[in-house]
Amino acid sequence: MNLVGWRKRPSLAAWSAALLLTGWSDPLGAARAAEGPLVTNPPIIAVFPVEDGQGAVHFQYPVAINEMTVVLPKDTLRTLYVKPDLEEKVEEAQQNTAHKEAAYSRKSTPDPLSETPAERALKKFTRTVWPSKTTFLQALEVLNGADLRLVFQRAEEDKICDEPVSLPAGLLLAAVDGRITILAVQSGEKGERGGFQPGDRVITIGGQPFMGTLDEFLEVYRRANLGRKSGESKALSFTVYRAGSAEPVSVSLPLPPSLQQSLLDFSPEMGRGHSE
Repeated sequence: MNLVGWRKRPSLAAWSAALLLTGWSDPLGAARAAEGPLVTNPPIIAVFPVEDGQGAVHFQYPVAINEMTVVLPKDTLRTLYVKPDLEEKVEEAQQNTAHKEAAYSRKSTPDPLSETPAERALKKFTRTVWPSKTTFLQALEVLNGADLRLVFQRAEEDKICDEPVSLPAGLLLAAVDGRITILAVQSGEKGERGGFQPGDRVITIGGQPFMGTLDEFLEVYRRANLGRKSGESKALSFTVYRAGSAEPVSVSLPLPPSLQQSLLDFSPEMGRGHSE
């Protein structure tokens, strides 16, 4: 789909640098502030939409695992893991006498930092299809959510993807029956503070009707979080369907400090005519 109506924009790197200068933290790192497994309402293992397939585990719906990445039902989930700290690996190798000797000898030996036991284990994981949704959810329940990563394979592509699991605004988002749906809300994050609740289904964004794809939703969210003009609203507004409510409910997400260019303007056609 052509995303008409968007203004010409600088690179993501330039935006990120500008946000850091204004004191706004990295959105991808927001959900990594606390150590321990992800704490959500309801518990993420109760609603994470994984299902067993033919020899592999898949999502039931398109799911946003971070603000840049949507994993589709046809993609194969491989493993969840917490990435080893690079500094720890370097320090371990430097303290290993055998590695030092190998590094400074004239023998033809591998680089002592080229492959650690953790990296060898990760290679094995990426070549192994996750056995069942039960083991997948067990890993999700116990692994540290601050550094959690998902390894998956795109359908019909000989490519393994390795992406952080960092819920946008602390919301577990999925495209269910053509609507962006909040499956779970992470405790203490912007989504919870803005009034979102599990089960909410997005109707409008910034006053505009929205029935677009999950990728389009994330595009709107990213642009909104890159700044606003002076005098514009300090929050991005939504209306949602909520079970038990006779009328649509208004919720919002706070926006970062003002930049020179408004990034909230999007075409009325954006998000109308596509569903997942």
